[in-house]
Amino acid sequence: MGADSGQQLERALPPGGVLLLVLSAVSPVLSVFVGGSGVLHLAGHAAALGFLIGGVLAAALALLYAELGSRSPGAGGVYPGLAALLGPGVAHGYMFMTLVTAMPLIAFSALGLAGYINVLGAALPAVPVALAGLALAAAIAMLNIRTSALVTGLFLGIELLALLILAVVAANAPALPMVAVLAAGLADGQTLGLAVLGGLFWCGGAVYALYFVEEMDGGGAALGPVVARAGAISALVIALPMLLLVPALRPALLAAETPIAAFLGDAASPAVAQAVAIGVIAAVFNAMIATIMAFARMVHAMGRDGALPGVIGRLAASVDGRSHAPRGATLIVTLLAAAAIGLGERWLLILTSGNVADYLLLALALLLARRRDARPAYAAPGHPLLPALALLVTLGAVISYWQDADTGRPSLLLIGGVFAAAWAAWHLRRLTGRAPAPATKGGIE
Repeated sequence: MGADSGQQLERALPPGGVLLLVLSAVSPVLSVFVGGSGVLHLAGHAAALGFLIGGVLAAALALLYAELGSRSPGAGGVYPGLAALLGPGVAHGYMFMTLVTAMPLIAFSALGLAGYINVLGAALPAVPVALAGLALAAAIAMLNIRTSALVTGLFLGIELLALLILAVVAANAPALPMVAVLAAGLADGQTLGLAVLGGLFWCGGAVYALYFVEEMDGGGAALGPVVARAGAISALVIALPMLLLVPALRPALLAAETPIAAFLGDAASPAVAQAVAIGVIAAVFNAMIATIMAFARMVHAMGRDGALPGVIGRLAASVDGRSHAPRGATLIVTLLAAAAIGLGERWLLILTSGNVADYLLLALALLLARRRDARPAYAAPGHPLLPALALLVTLGAVISYWQDADTGRPSLLLIGGVFAAAWAAWHLRRLTGRAPAPATKGGIE
């Protein structure tokens, strides 16, 4: 493969290319068609207000990622900043917790790809199709980052066209008054809370920009505006179609297995619904490519910084001599995601749904950083209101997930346990003199 563990990732991608990768990882169509359907089943017409409030929160809290990333830019995403501000033990716990949630997320997308292909009448076995889709996405993710960004940009164009079709059909369908729909969302506070958390989750994702900062022209100095724009654009292109769609949904459609697909078939035609389904397939596949690329950069940083053992660490740290892509780390991510496919839907939901630590750790890190008066290349506005908002969102998420005894509570306990175990393991390595040496570039110190 021509790998060389002594090389660095190539700084070759303009900020606009990173923005395309982030939007591809967020996947607006996936967020609306899959995430939106889930929130509709949960909250009914309250989904409109949930996505409105959740989208605003996602755009605002993205500014915290922008500041943290500009303080300590590195391919590890959030964890270089956490290491510098909260200590390497916390960063160690965070990155293993993220690893445990990221692989099932990719696996879930792969199974979703297989499901939507079968919607077109293919009737293919789900697991082999998911594994084939995963392998093809990984092959594209291993290309030079400029080539990978171009491919994901083309797929992103297809999925945005599908989203535009949905928005146009919804805007021209008979609808309840928007004021009445938004007011209905206020009737049940608990349901609205869950809808807001769903809207926040599906409108979020600006953090993906942090994983590509070492390969972006301008590096950390250019990162803040990219993350801020990604947060605002993601919220707009996801929340706006939902706001147009929800008032147009008849009550009978809310109970459908896929309410949005059922709406298209009802309000337009089966041919339009099938054409949009092709856009959804493109969206799922595109999201797989971009998320594999992002989390491969995190695994690469973990290997480079000595957080992974032996041959696995050396493979993760390697960079291909021709493409300058972290192909070893991409292979590791792909194999772990493929293994996660065998866990089954319930365990995949448990492992992906309870990670509420991001906003808590972001808030604590930036509150501490501002006390030290260290001015970053990008400073989030509204301090300390935004960190306080992040703490409130975390508290609300913990309460909501804990009340869900089937999925949310086991997820909180499991992912919290992973964080605690990884934190303890780092301190044990430190006490025995085997902790990773200080990193030379954007890693754990």
